[in-house]
Amino acid sequence: MKYISKGIAKKSSTECVLHVLRGRFDCLLTGQELILWLNGRLGFSETDTENPILWDALQRLRQMGLVETAEDAEAGEYWALTRCLITPAEDESLPCLLSSGEKRILCWLREAGLNLTMAELVFLTEHNIAPSQELLGKENRQRLTEIIYTQDNIFDNILEIQMAQAKRRDEATNMILGLLKKKRILLI
Repeated sequence: MKYISKGIAKKSSTECVLHVLRGRFDCLLTGQELILWLNGRLGFSETDTENPILWDALQRLRQMGLVETAEDAEAGEYWALTRCLITPAEDESLPCLLSSGEKRILCWLREAGLNLTMAELVFLTEHNIAPSQELLGKENRQRLTEIIYTQDNIFDNILEIQMAQAKRRDEATNMILGLLKKKRILLI
């Protein structure tokens, strides 16, 4: 089963004990849970669901809210990311090359004036909406919201369902995963 990890590893962690922060919770991971969480930290990982030890460890991580699983083959990664809070990382000391699409998404995440969801990022990518001064910042969040949400998609996860069928869904998903791998964003 494919899964991706959520949360922030505390610096006080050791090789054998990992403290992961998610919201106000500090979760202590050891053994298989620690290994599974680390394997899914920078992108999707797979685990053997036939192995009861790994399956139980993955289920415990899921109950703690530290992983999201990608169960649907077609759009599974997209749906797993819709259940994560995507936030820019604070530490930018690591130099790395970003694609133009990754730069655009990172700009949206840093400067939009609100926390953008996976579906909203896919919408912006699908409609080729570039970050601009009139859409960025807290003072423009209402304008940005009105561009993304209409009468057709404002209710109960309709945007998420629509963006699951978007032509550029996988492109946006891959850019998010690229930023995660390059340690430019965090999933919480």
